[in-house]
Amino acid sequence: MDFWKVYEAEKAKQGFGESQLYIKSRDRIHASLSSVDRYGVLLGMNQGTLRKYSPEQRYVMTKDVTHDLFVSVYDVNTTTSALLRFSQPLRHETIRKALSNIKKLKKPNLEMRVIGLQDKDTDLLGSAEQLYRSAKPALIEVDLFGNETRHLVFDLRLGMIFNLFLLNRIYRPHELVTTLSIDDYNSKKSELGFV
Repeated sequence: MDFWKVYEAEKAKQGFGESQLYIKSRDRIHASLSSVDRYGVLLGMNQGTLRKYSPEQRYVMTKDVTHDLFVSVYDVNTTTSALLRFSQPLRHETIRKALSNIKKLKKPNLEMRVIGLQDKDTDLLGSAEQLYRSAKPALIEVDLFGNETRHLVFDLRLGMIFNLFLLNRIYRPHELVTTLSIDDYNSKKSELGFV
């Protein structure tokens, strides 16, 4: 199921970006840090990675997604992924590199997820939309805006994103409300680099 038309309809509405936009087929499942840490790698802010599933590195974790944007493009047939977490609009060569492995696939079955963006920076959404137009995936999940920090785990085998419990327990009310100021976030902005 592709939610692209639903996303475009929501984007055209007045008040877009003033409250959380969560488009999905089902709620996100949870995973504890202790269950994924040993088989995972951490993707920091302004980092991208091109990965294929292996039992030794099944998960890619990303913590403290707030004003930046996390985008995944996943091929169901080959478990090949492009995972990008960026705070500045992507350059064309960065998009080309991110999709280089995926473009080589024969008859790919691509899924895309877009999560984050609390500061309503539509330039970042433009980069995600450019990725969508270039790769032509099915847009599976959109989780934008709101005021809660997101801690996420991407499962390279299943192509799914889980909420990450950093403290190995359910979060208390208001525990995830973002405390990062926009000035602190702006001081961390940089070009995306691949790891």
